[in-house]
Amino acid sequence: MSKAKKTFNLFAISEARNVIFGIATLWIGLFHSDNLTMSVYTDNKVLIDIFNSIKGWGNAGVDMFLFLSGIGLFFSYTKDSHVLTFWKKRLMRILPTAFLIATFYVSFRYVNGRFTSGITYYLSRLSFTYFFFSGERVFWFISLILVLYLVFPLLYKIIDKWRIWGMLALVALVVIFNFTLRAVKPGVYSNVEIAFCRIPVFIIGIWAGRFVMEKKEINRNWLWLFAAVMVGSLVLMGNYTAIVKSFVPGYNKELETMYIWIYRYAACPLGISLVVLDSFIITELRKRGRCNILRNFFEFVGMYSMEYYMIYLNINHYLERIYTIGPKQQIMLYFGSFVISLVLCVLVRKVCDFFMSYMRRKPADLEERRQSRKKRLKTKAE
Repeated sequence: MSKAKKTFNLFAISEARNVIFGIATLWIGLFHSDNLTMSVYTDNKVLIDIFNSIKGWGNAGVDMFLFLSGIGLFFSYTKDSHVLTFWKKRLMRILPTAFLIATFYVSFRYVNGRFTSGITYYLSRLSFTYFFFSGERVFWFISLILVLYLVFPLLYKIIDKWRIWGMLALVALVVIFNFTLRAVKPGVYSNVEIAFCRIPVFIIGIWAGRFVMEKKEINRNWLWLFAAVMVGSLVLMGNYTAIVKSFVPGYNKELETMYIWIYRYAACPLGISLVVLDSFIITELRKRGRCNILRNFFEFVGMYSMEYYMIYLNINHYLERIYTIGPKQQIMLYFGSFVISLVLCVLVRKVCDFFMSYMRRKPADLEERRQSRKKRLKTKAE
C-alpha cells in the first residue's frame, strides 16, 4: 500500500473548511428548531430517538466553528503578524454584516415593544457588549468571537513560543477562571458560561493550525482514535442529565447552568473529532467524484455561515411565535425559514460588500489633491 493510502494529510481540514462550516451551521440551526419533531411522521421509536439525539447534539456545531476559526486565524496571522492590520481585516470582515443585521433586529424589537430599555441598552446591543452584562443570548456568539479576535495576537504568541505547553497552560487558565467565576459570582457565570466554556476549543484550534498549515501527515489509524473520542463524547453529552442527577441530589432545571460545563467541555473533543473525520470523508468523496452537489450545497451555506447564524435563528423563532400551525407543518416552517434566511444572507452580504467597496473607492483626482496639498504646505513653509 502506498504512503498516500496509509496517511491522512491534515491540510484537508483547510481545504474542506467551508463545507464543514456549512454542516456545522445547519446543525446549529436544527438544534434551535424547537418545535421540529419526528414523532408526528413516524411511530418508530428508534428513528425518533436518533433524530432527537442528532438534533440535541447540535450545540457541538459551535465548537466545530470555533476550532476551524482558530485554525483559520493562525493561517491569517502567520502570513501577516501586524496586529493592527490583523484586527482591521478581521473586524471589517464581520462587523459591517453583523451590525447591519443587529440594527434591523434590535430596532424591530424596540418598535414592537419587545425591548423597552433606553438608548444605552440599545447601543450596547448594537455593539454586542450587552451579552457580557445581562447574559442576553441573541447574538452571544458574535460577542464572543469579537473578543477572541482582540486577544488572538496574545494567544498566538504564547502558543507559537511554547507550542503544546503554551496551549495546555492557556486551556487550564480558562478552565480555572471559569470554575473560580462559578464559585465566586454564580450569577455572572450563568450569564456568560455559554461563551466562556467554548474558549478552550478555540485555543486548541490555534495550536492545531500549525499542523494544518505545514500539511502534517498522520497515520490513518489515528482516525479510529478520533472516532472513539467522538462516540465517547456523544455518550457523555447524551447522558449528561442522568450523570449530574447521580451526584447532585435535588438537581433541577434551575441548577442546569451550574453543571452544564460537563456538557460544554464534552462538546469540545466532539467538535474537534467531527472536524477531522468530516474533512477525511469530504476529501475521499471528492477524490471519487461523489456527492458533488451535496458538497457544493454545504460549501455555499458555509460561505454565509455567520449571516445564516444571525438571521435563521431569529426568523425561525419569530415564525414559530406568530404562526400557530399543526405539528406536521413544522417541517414546512423549518424549510421556509431556511430558504428565507439564505436569500437574506446573500442580500445582506451584497449590500455590505457594495458599501465597503464604496468606502474604499478613491476619488479620481486623489493624486491631484495630494500634489496640491504638498504645494500649499511647501508655500507656507517658505
